[in-house]
Amino acid sequence: MGLLGKYRSYQDNRLTKKIAKASRLANNPKAIKDDRWAALQFLSKEAKGDVPAIVKGLLQRFEYSLEHGINDSREKDLALEGVLRFGKEAQDVIVDWLKSTDRIAWPLKALKQISEESVFVESLKSILVFEDVSMTASAVDKNFDILCYLRDYQLGDFAMKLDRFLKDPDERVRFAACEVILDQDNKELSPLVEDFLLDETTENRRLRQAVADSFYRNKWEISDLAKFSEWNASDLGYRLGEDRLLVK
Repeated sequence: MGLLGKYRSYQDNRLTKKIAKASRLANNPKAIKDDRWAALQFLSKEAKGDVPAIVKGLLQRFEYSLEHGINDSREKDLALEGVLRFGKEAQDVIVDWLKSTDRIAWPLKALKQISEESVFVESLKSILVFEDVSMTASAVDKNFDILCYLRDYQLGDFAMKLDRFLKDPDERVRFAACEVILDQDNKELSPLVEDFLLDETTENRRLRQAVADSFYRNKWEISDLAKFSEWNASDLGYRLGEDRLLVK
């Protein structure tokens, strides 16, 4: 290696160490405020070279909150600005990060601004956890948040897979999954939520009303009339008409 090559290697190594040090500061809520701010400034506005390392260093700042709300928002805004600086170069890093973190709001905010809608939606699908996470509160919250985001999009066949969340122990998750399904322009999904019309339990009261309102509004037909032979839905404000539709 020539003298110029050695110098470049030295500079690269020095920069790598500087990025690593700044990342550690950005990830330390107990660091001196001015030191952490300087580290975020460096990562957001000056750091060059190893884009994945820089973006990860910035994403770490979204993993905790400070007691002082103004300072917390200010630092997160700066970190977001830094992530956005790299545009689509940061896309894959963010998607990978979302799979391992439960704090998804700020990373998703960044991803939505740098990605096409199709990429954003596919990323939401990929981080939804279908396994039982009921014993981990943060994972339950993450699934709930993802489902809330998915309500704004038409999901095609993927919406059929959300049937699993209609049986989730957490009422918020069940309701969010139900809302996603009800907001799809697909009447073939109606059997997935039809049984909620028969559910008179207190814990699913909101879902029952939401499903009834949607069946009426969308003119979805009841698929299994035998189940509804003695159906009484006066509390919902509807009754079953002769043409399988809910009427008032």
